[in-house]
Amino acid sequence: MSFVKKLFREYKSSLKPLPIESIPDLFLFRPIAFILVKLLYYSPVTPNQVSVSAIIFGISSGLCFSKGTPGSFALAGTFYGVAHILDCADGMLARIKKNGTPTGRIVDGLVDYINGIAIFTGLGIGLSKVSVNLPAPIWLVILLAAVSITIQCILVDYYSGQFLIHARGERKSISKEIADFTDELEKLRRQNCCYFQRLLIRFYLGYSAIQNKYSRKQRKYNPQRYYQMNKYLLRLWSMIGPSANILILVISSFLFKPQIFLIYAIFIANGWIVLISLIQRVVNKKIEIV
Repeated sequence: MSFVKKLFREYKSSLKPLPIESIPDLFLFRPIAFILVKLLYYSPVTPNQVSVSAIIFGISSGLCFSKGTPGSFALAGTFYGVAHILDCADGMLARIKKNGTPTGRIVDGLVDYINGIAIFTGLGIGLSKVSVNLPAPIWLVILLAAVSITIQCILVDYYSGQFLIHARGERKSISKEIADFTDELEKLRRQNCCYFQRLLIRFYLGYSAIQNKYSRKQRKYNPQRYYQMNKYLLRLWSMIGPSANILILVISSFLFKPQIFLIYAIFIANGWIVLISLIQRVVNKKIEIV
């Protein structure tokens, strides 16, 4: 096997299932992350340490946004791009080394929440220091953008999860997730160690219990038909996913045009939700097994 083919196979093995990978991740962020993963492969660095590094860069990005100058915005965009590359790299490193842990999945999820809070807080502070033409008070616009992106990311994650369940049979039910993490918590408790991990698992179990209580009964679909009908829809959903949001924020930061990102987040992406949701409903109704 040639070196290039071997490298490509390793890259492919480090990815999530291709249909749920977004275009910006697949062709920009993850190739860069893969180079980092190759450099870290023989080192003692763990996926969790990479996740913590992503949080550090995310918070640094928020601090730079808060300065409100063209140079600080460009630096903030750079830091945020690096934070996302690191966020991609932690999971890729875990998949290649096969050393992922249940707690690592929780830490990986925390990266997005912590960095999101840092970014929008810094962006709000930074924009309050400069003259920006906005149709509403700055903090109201920031709040609308933050809520919009949160909803968009939840929807993209939901339909990615539905694809794994109905087309590939890969994702566990919430009840099974709760059982697995309860077992992990009990194991750590018996070992009387890993207090921080135990705390994270307790929070995750509380969150999962709420999800499980209010989750609706899963509909049934033919796996082959679901795959064929939804693999392209997932690409459309990914256009408003986390990596798309990050890419647009990075570009608008370098241009010192935060309005581009805010318009996209509040108007364009939300309009996209309405359109794709209608298509999704028609497609799912067509292939549902009654």
